[in-house]
Amino acid sequence: MTVTAHTSIAAVIGNPVRHSLSPVIHNAAFVANGDDWVYGAFEVQAKHAAAAIDAMRILGVAGLSITMPHKEMVMAALDGVSADAALVRAVNTVVRSEGKLIGHNTDGIGCVDALTNAGADLSSVAVIGAGATARAVIAALVKVGAQVSVVNRSPARLADAVAVGNMVRVKSTIAVEQEAVGECATIINTTPLGMAAIAPEALPFDVQVLSARHTVLDAVYHPLETALLCAARARGAKVVDGLDMLCAQAARQQELWLNRRPDVALMRRAALAELAKLHG
Repeated sequence: MTVTAHTSIAAVIGNPVRHSLSPVIHNAAFVANGDDWVYGAFEVQAKHAAAAIDAMRILGVAGLSITMPHKEMVMAALDGVSADAALVRAVNTVVRSEGKLIGHNTDGIGCVDALTNAGADLSSVAVIGAGATARAVIAALVKVGAQVSVVNRSPARLADAVAVGNMVRVKSTIAVEQEAVGECATIINTTPLGMAAIAPEALPFDVQVLSARHTVLDAVYHPLETALLCAARARGAKVVDGLDMLCAQAARQQELWLNRRPDVALMRRAALAELAKLHG
């Protein structure tokens, strides 16, 4: 990769963000496709989230990825948001369009892409969590015809997430107790439970409900093999790790920036090689 004064700059903002694999996977795709783009990471405190959008505007940054905890905070600073992002009230991608900064959300469709590539049954899906990522996932699942069951400890957030699904398709989404997740063919964890720095041994639901008929996706990708995925695999379930979802949503981001979707398998290989260096 040769960086010049003409190279387009893209980056991820969040806090924390130094652990992010996004620079590795995006740069691998840029190189493979011969794009004169380079991707970095900026650690931005929550109070400066909106200012980071102003910096993007002033510095001519070509594309931006948004991660926790900024997905909702940046919206007011943008010139507009896509219908999908407006529905789930969260932005994870900023695109320059005709001189304006427009927010999009690729989390949901990236999750659906990862599950589809794994051959998951999306007729009935349980989503654990009700935050920004969960709302995006729920909306995308309902759009492809899924019946969605949502589990969350906060009644208010749970009701909000269910309402998002039902705005896409009436009677598509319901709230359920944690014990009912096994009734769905596919189960998705969008909570931070299982994350290395938060609760690495925690399980978001009782894995005894799992069997070979289930597919389990954990949005956590650090560690790659979470306690949930390990337990799900032991019970015969098909598993999809958070890296698959990360790469799939990143590919959708590049499609928005450059009007072509890169090779997700290539992006995953680049991420695995980086993880091997870090933990080798």
